[in-house]
Amino acid sequence: MDKLFCSVFAFLSLAACTGADDIKGNEYILTKSPYAAEEITLGFAKDENRYFGQVLNYYFGNYTLGARSIKFNAPASTKMAGPTEVMDAENEYLRDITGSLEIKTQEDKLILKNKAGKEFVFEKKAPVQKQAE
Repeated sequence: MDKLFCSVFAFLSLAACTGADDIKGNEYILTKSPYAAEEITLGFAKDENRYFGQVLNYYFGNYTLGARSIKFNAPASTKMAGPTEVMDAENEYLRDITGSLEIKTQEDKLILKNKAGKEFVFEKKAPVQKQAE
């Protein structure tokens, strides 16, 4: 009985870990934001390891997914001007998510944590309809 319990527990623990199928084709909204931006989104292409989103500008790039980590390559972005505080927030956010971060999913939440300890909690928005080129 103990072996069965341990096996089931191990399976459920692994099932909670993020895999490519968990995030691909989904778009998320940052729900707990230290940034001076109204809405920050992060989405993942369905068929390739590309990410995209919007703060003030649209941003996009490639990522590599590990068992408990995700590495975002430096993003490219559009260059629209806006309020200084939003532009500063956008620059800080993009710096904070570039590189390797811890990743986990919990139901409709995506939780990322960078090496500096800053945590980003995203909530699933909807399946991806449109992707940045």
